[in-house]
Amino acid sequence: MSGGQLSLSRERDRLHGFVSLREFERSRGDVSQIPAEIPEELYPVVADDVGRALTNLLGLAQPGNYARLTSAVIDLLGALKEAFGDRAWREAVLPAARAHALAGLVHECPFTRHSFMQPRGYPGDAGLLDFVYRHPAARLAQEAATDAGRTVMTFTVDVTACEAVRHRRSILAAKIDETAARCDMPAILAVASGHLREAELSVALREGRVGRLLATDQDPVSLSTVDGYRASISDAIETRQVTVRNILAGKADLGRFDLIYAAGLYDYLDARVAARLTRILFDQLNDGGRLVIPNFLWGVPEEAYMEVYMDWYLLYRSRDEIERFAQDLEPSAVRKTTYTEDAAGVIGYLELERV
Repeated sequence: MSGGQLSLSRERDRLHGFVSLREFERSRGDVSQIPAEIPEELYPVVADDVGRALTNLLGLAQPGNYARLTSAVIDLLGALKEAFGDRAWREAVLPAARAHALAGLVHECPFTRHSFMQPRGYPGDAGLLDFVYRHPAARLAQEAATDAGRTVMTFTVDVTACEAVRHRRSILAAKIDETAARCDMPAILAVASGHLREAELSVALREGRVGRLLATDQDPVSLSTVDGYRASISDAIETRQVTVRNILAGKADLGRFDLIYAAGLYDYLDARVAARLTRILFDQLNDGGRLVIPNFLWGVPEEAYMEVYMDWYLLYRSRDEIERFAQDLEPSAVRKTTYTEDAAGVIGYLELERV
């Protein structure tokens, strides 16, 4: 959300014709700051406004090509999330957007639809990330989509957030290789590994310079995919079905490691759980070992589209919030703390090195 940094009148210019915003401003008797905490009695008016705004975009849908439509929808939803308070967004804006006929058009995109349908029973699954990676495993679903649906996907997998995820994959592969360069046959732990697609980019794994790479995940389907890498990439790769709850409860005896990372896990953990998990994982490092934690930062332009049409919610954080993951660590055990961001400032990376 904007945190009240923009004026309602300025945002109303972007949302021309929104009766609910005019009524809200009139009832307040001033030019209020956004987000606007619209009273519940105006929610039907909000829903009408949203429906009308989306209908006005339908003309951008060309036969076989929804690229212009998708761009405009992302922009409109972003403006709506800025303009309305959290409750009005959840209870009025979002349901109205999902109920509109335009949802059927964007759900022709196999990427967007996969996320919304959650075929594995949870959001952000490894199959979804294969779309982001443009991985061959997602090709069949892409080929089965409509021509227009593929134009939506071409646009959506190229947005800022997806580019950051692809870059994260490369960064984590580089961390594996760096670890193999500083340690002889290192032990590495990937927590909530998904399909472990970074393994495909690691030179050290293919060259046999990693002693052990343990991939843990709650999803047996993901782990079965990772098992295939034993033959194609490295027999140092192992899998184990482990949940975060198992780790937090001390029921997962995984060993000790020279590198531990969790690619996208922390985007779903509340602050207290994240700090507790950080302490537990840090304690499983060998001397000189490193723990790498990525987390999405505030300000992702596609956040509203992800919530409305993908049912995909992340916990976005500031640098300070990410650095607080380490708040429960014994300072004397930490040799070095490093915080970095990708070039676009979309994902922050916390790296903690053990003494």
